[in-house]
Amino acid sequence: MTEEVPSFGFPVEAGAILAFARAIGDQNLVYADAAVARRAGFTDVLAPPTFTMVADTFDPAYPRRPRLGTDGIEPSSTPYDALLHVHQHFEYHRPVCAGETLTARRLPATEWTRQGRRGGTLEFVETVTEFVDDTHDVAISSAWTDVRPEAGHRVMSTAPPGEASAGEPTDGRVVVRDLSRTQIVMYVGIAGDFHPLHHDEAYAVAQGYPSVFAPGMLTMALTGRAVTDTVGDGRLHTFGGRLTGQVWPGATLRVGITPTSPDEWKVVTVDQDGRVVFDGTATTACTSGASGPDRPYNPEAS
Repeated sequence: MTEEVPSFGFPVEAGAILAFARAIGDQNLVYADAAVARRAGFTDVLAPPTFTMVADTFDPAYPRRPRLGTDGIEPSSTPYDALLHVHQHFEYHRPVCAGETLTARRLPATEWTRQGRRGGTLEFVETVTEFVDDTHDVAISSAWTDVRPEAGHRVMSTAPPGEASAGEPTDGRVVVRDLSRTQIVMYVGIAGDFHPLHHDEAYAVAQGYPSVFAPGMLTMALTGRAVTDTVGDGRLHTFGGRLTGQVWPGATLRVGITPTSPDEWKVVTVDQDGRVVFDGTATTACTSGASGPDRPYNPEAS
């Protein structure tokens, strides 16, 4: 008997796209103005590259969403600090725009273990979600990989700003300057990822962290801004990589994008101390994408 794959509907809404774009500071008009998006060849406002993370809001079983009731918040069955998001990969089969409803299918998780460099066993869990349209075709697939370190989540943490090398890097495109807790909460709110380490200062400190820190997917979403500014809108075929370090309030992030072939780029994001916080690649499909006058964003103004 074939195991039923959990699924749920995911309406792609223009308002959610706008809120997501605002949370990552992207002023690209294809995410906000349907007329601009249509002139660029899309059916409606375009969803940014990592927008499908918003689908978690519609997942009735999503473990990081608090259950509110007359008795308060029902605690999650998943230990909040047990897993660390270390890798994310997207494959795009076509652009996704406002006005369509996708079906999100959570495929069975894949698990494996290996020995960590710092000692102890690392347990990995990869979950693939397919976003299927009304013609039963996969529009986007997303692979999320977590690790559970034997010695605990904090052994893989990085230092807060100012505790590494001195001197801010000058190369790369700035995608955020002096990251605020407000921006972190803006992202958490639209993405639906209410892990308390990203918004509850008292909880984070009680767990031994200096403060809250940004979700890894906020780092990747900010990185995606620089990617689409470089390769064009709606042209990505794949975008993925390792989330290699935490991003703390006050961080400034720069993204370096280096072509390695006509349709592939190396993508590296560093913080103000030169630490790599995202290390990945992007590839493009052979389609046209918007750029130029409808992209007013000035990354140096962040």
